[in-house]
Amino acid sequence: MFPTAKIYVSASFLLSECLEKIFSYLIDKNFSHNIYTSMSMKNIHSCTLVSRHWCRISSPFLYAYPFHYFCRLADSVSYSSGHLQYFKLIRTLLSCIPKSEIEQIKSSNSSNTSNTQKLTSKFIISSTFNYITFIRGLILDKIKILYNPYTLFIYRNLWLPSYNAYNITEDQFSKISIPIINHLIRFLCKHCNDLTTLQFKLKIQNNEIFNNLIESLSFKDYNGRNKLDNLKELYFINDITSKNEKLPQKFYLALSNSKVCNLNLLYNENISTIEEASSLSKFISLQKKLQHIILSEDKLDIFLGDNIGDNYYVVLSSLSSQSESLKVLELKYIPFNKINGKALNALCSLKNIRELKIYMCRAISDNLNSWAKNLSRLEVIEFMAYYFPTISEEFLVQLIRSSSNTLTKLVLHYKRAQDQSTRIFQQILNLNSLIHLELPKIYSYELIHIFKSCTKLVYLSTILSDDEPWENFRDLGKFIPITLRTIRFKEMHNLVFSSTELKYFLEECVNNDSNLMYLEIVGNQHVSQDYFDVAAEFGIILYYINC
Repeated sequence: MFPTAKIYVSASFLLSECLEKIFSYLIDKNFSHNIYTSMSMKNIHSCTLVSRHWCRISSPFLYAYPFHYFCRLADSVSYSSGHLQYFKLIRTLLSCIPKSEIEQIKSSNSSNTSNTQKLTSKFIISSTFNYITFIRGLILDKIKILYNPYTLFIYRNLWLPSYNAYNITEDQFSKISIPIINHLIRFLCKHCNDLTTLQFKLKIQNNEIFNNLIESLSFKDYNGRNKLDNLKELYFINDITSKNEKLPQKFYLALSNSKVCNLNLLYNENISTIEEASSLSKFISLQKKLQHIILSEDKLDIFLGDNIGDNYYVVLSSLSSQSESLKVLELKYIPFNKINGKALNALCSLKNIRELKIYMCRAISDNLNSWAKNLSRLEVIEFMAYYFPTISEEFLVQLIRSSSNTLTKLVLHYKRAQDQSTRIFQQILNLNSLIHLELPKIYSYELIHIFKSCTKLVYLSTILSDDEPWENFRDLGKFIPITLRTIRFKEMHNLVFSSTELKYFLEECVNNDSNLMYLEIVGNQHVSQDYFDVAAEFGIILYYINC
């Protein structure tokens, strides 16, 4: 990042405003999964070691989204660098809690332990900063890791070094560890001000803890403002299995009562009752400029629970309140079988949608064609189904046709038998602005027509049909778009072209001034060295992914 010590020295005299601007670019955000990578954490951590001045300016960036670095952390107790870093973070955050509060928890919960196995105070960390005040993003879906007594016991010396706990049993240790974790969660929610991101996975069977969290998040900050006034991204995962629980409903009602209305992104997973749907619907309607909505259900419930559709016509009806601002709509495992006229009208009002992603939704029928006709500004369409007969071909045709002048990315994933969905492929030929294209099984004549028509393609991913010989594979090179840089052949469990045919194809690519750089083969068929040698001869990087 900074190659020489000389640069470190000269940069240390930069104005604070300049350093803040630089450090803000080091927060590397993975937009597809909303994950801040470990590389960005390492970069910013390196900045904290340069000087006291740099440490003071960079530390707020390092701790702005501390839990995002561990989004992929598994819930197992196996030792890993991720677990080590995670519990070091917990130790640092605990050091921000007043010592008297921790001592009070210790004394009130350790009195029942064996007299022969007493905890002794060893040392207490004093934090350099109040790191909790730096936090702008909270992720509480890893809470079950912290509430696993065995995991806490295994890492006890790492996250709670203020006690000499080696000589006590796991049961005795849990009597102080769980209360301390409870206090940490409440303390975080109470003292995190100016949150911009909140990710909440609801699998807490203790209603008192949930109520304390909601109450804490509703507190005013030091300026008298609601601490969630600037909340931009909310991820809520309802993992409550008991139908008697009212926690999801209470969650959205509490946020509505707190006037949380400035969201850019809302993710909701699972709606169990019509009451929950109503509270979510009200919350959506309160938003001023919601730009991105993701609605998801459990992939098993989509087949086992017919009542889910009753919940979603309520939620979909509220989307019309965001018709001006909403740009991205993602629907996962959502049933459309019980959608009513009001919900359909709400969908038809969303004329400013730029990205539509429909993933494994049920009952995509011709009844939705009026919605497809109104989506005339789409730039991205991603559509995934189990197999072709479960979806409406007319809906997809209309969807593509409506945005033929604006569409730049099209992703279609479904099982295609023989020459099904030919009308869809014919419609693709009218997409002159298309840059990114992912398709199911395709035939040679179809691919040639696509190459001739979609002249701005940069990325292509498809499955070459094994129902026919690809003797004219070389002809593809004659029509390949000059802009195309990456081709991925998926599910190639049988190589449908030889290394010789690949050579002829690449020769035609060269003759056509092609800019092709990457060729990817994905499947379980062995690819011999001949293929790699041919690709290397033409300066093409060939990847083989065995799956």
